[in-house]
Amino acid sequence: MKKSKAGTRVLTGNIVAGSYNGLENRIQLFDGKFTTGYRIVDFKIASRYPLNAGEWISKLTTEPKSTVGEWHWDDVQELAWAKYDQAVLFTGTQMSVIRPDNMVVEDLWISAYSTSESNDLNYEITLEKYEFPAWTGAGVLVENLSQAGPQ
Repeated sequence: MKKSKAGTRVLTGNIVAGSYNGLENRIQLFDGKFTTGYRIVDFKIASRYPLNAGEWISKLTTEPKSTVGEWHWDDVQELAWAKYDQAVLFTGTQMSVIRPDNMVVEDLWISAYSTSESNDLNYEITLEKYEFPAWTGAGVLVENLSQAGPQ
């Protein structure tokens, strides 16, 4: 596996917490080839309204997940998780965890949960593009479709 000349890609956007399988949750990455994929290297979230208090959590998956308010680190389809806490007029705290061996061949899905009345969520995802033989891509796809192990 080697990094592509295409290098790093940064995706930013906004979604409504509580959603998981709509068009706004799907991040299209698939280029029609099974010889390229993306590794998640950074994942950040924050409220769209920085003066409102609340908690926000989010996760990146290879398939839509209805378990929006839960993190399942044993599920191979869940690749990254982020949390943001904020008190009114104070700086929020951010944390994220990214599965070290993650690779996405097809598309990525983002879902979120919030305890705040203002449940709009901003996100920033940094990806690195990789190139590999088709058989490696097929193996990654099998894992992304959750056929590679326990959930």
